[in-house]
Amino acid sequence: MRQLVWFKRDLRIDDHAPLYEAARQGAVLPVYIIEPDYWQQPDTSLRQWHFIKASLQRLDQELTKLGQPLIIEVGPASHVLLALCQKFQICQVHSHEETGNLWTYQRDLAVARALKRQSIPWRQYRQFAVLRGSVNRDHWQRQTDTWLKEPLVPRPVRLPLLHEPDPKPLPELTRSRDIGACIQRFDALLTTTYDSFFRNRHQHYLRSIGKPAASAEHSSRLSPFLAYGELSLRQLFQDTQLKLQHSGANRVNLSAFLSRLRWHCHFIQKFETEPAIEFLPMHSGFIGFREDSFEPHRYSSWCTGHTGYPLIDACMRALLATGWLHFRGRAMLASFASYYLGLPWRPIALHLAKCFIDYEPGIHYPQIQMQCGVTGINVNRMYNPVKQSKERDPSGSYIRYWVPELATVPTSWIHTPWLMPGSVRQRFASLVSSNYPAPIVDPDAAIKSARHALLQWKEKLDPIDWQVRKQQVIQKHASRRRPHRHVTTKVSTRQIGLPGFEDL
Repeated sequence: MRQLVWFKRDLRIDDHAPLYEAARQGAVLPVYIIEPDYWQQPDTSLRQWHFIKASLQRLDQELTKLGQPLIIEVGPASHVLLALCQKFQICQVHSHEETGNLWTYQRDLAVARALKRQSIPWRQYRQFAVLRGSVNRDHWQRQTDTWLKEPLVPRPVRLPLLHEPDPKPLPELTRSRDIGACIQRFDALLTTTYDSFFRNRHQHYLRSIGKPAASAEHSSRLSPFLAYGELSLRQLFQDTQLKLQHSGANRVNLSAFLSRLRWHCHFIQKFETEPAIEFLPMHSGFIGFREDSFEPHRYSSWCTGHTGYPLIDACMRALLATGWLHFRGRAMLASFASYYLGLPWRPIALHLAKCFIDYEPGIHYPQIQMQCGVTGINVNRMYNPVKQSKERDPSGSYIRYWVPELATVPTSWIHTPWLMPGSVRQRFASLVSSNYPAPIVDPDAAIKSARHALLQWKEKLDPIDWQVRKQQVIQKHASRRRPHRHVTTKVSTRQIGLPGFEDL
């Protein structure tokens, strides 16, 4: 019996349940589909495709060693899969579940309808510790740990050759406006990145992850491989546990890393439970918040790293150049754009999504909403850009590297160059207004305005109604280790969501 395995964001052969189960039932046709319409979506970019392209080449090499090379097709997934099923007399399609954006959800619906019409079963497997359907958060943590500790799925021993694809280069995708390939790419070899982290880079993980320069060295840098499934989260979790048993003095660093792997699934579960948060705030009371305050000039300055705030601009330029940024930098960029520039959360989310090589929709949208203050359950993170700059990059080395206009500015002024006296400014000719802008907003006035706008907006809703909606968010999405008391308040509220935007 011939089986088809549809690879999506799971570009590996280890701990790959669809591949293993398909191989147990018969010959396997491994397929990856390049979908041109997907790559025109506002949260995708060519830099993501360049990373996937390299991952596909490695996946093809691994599958070829097993006996059957990877088949790569171009076109709408429903059309491609039906054509392949008919051509190769496929009995069943296998794939991992995907927590993607609205476009991939609608694509999967189209695939399900097309396969059902032809009576071809489509079996989907869990990729992460994420549950579909109704989820009780009181028990979710225990269920997550159970899944993460399950035995890894072995790779198939061999795959009989069904089809030898014609040797041809992968297509070059084109987009009218885009963030392209990275100027400075980090090591794209999974084995090298993985081994170096556990060998020595993790030793300063905890104290470095919030520092702009040090985090690039001591963070795991494995997030892109997790995002596109070249690395199994469960395998990484179990390997970390094993290393933790023999870590000695570095136990605290690996423990911190292990906890973040659990958070990975926590945020994706939020998105799986309520996929409408790609478009709508978790707390429905924030619908429309800041949407009238969008200013194109502020948005453009933020997107390109020309806000006049050195650390903000350095973080954005580093992200534009490399496709990666440490967690605090990501949070700070979103917070600054939201609170200091008054931008709505959705444009912020789309720009950063295109910038990140490791863009994972299930993590991205809940995180952006949290940093922009529209979840209704998280503390408002109004990061002071000057305070963060002095604390995170005290010497200014990170700023000088990514903002060369400030290369000669003395450390005493590197965080607030706009405050330099005229006499000092003249001594450092690189810091003229044409080279580096003055702050786009006054910091004190901007944060005062942000607090006032937030207070005014919340006053528009009845306080009881606001709290009821907040409790609904807590019940549905908040993390907890002990059973959480269910909210019993009954209230007639409008159902917030998108038509047909439900779990598969």
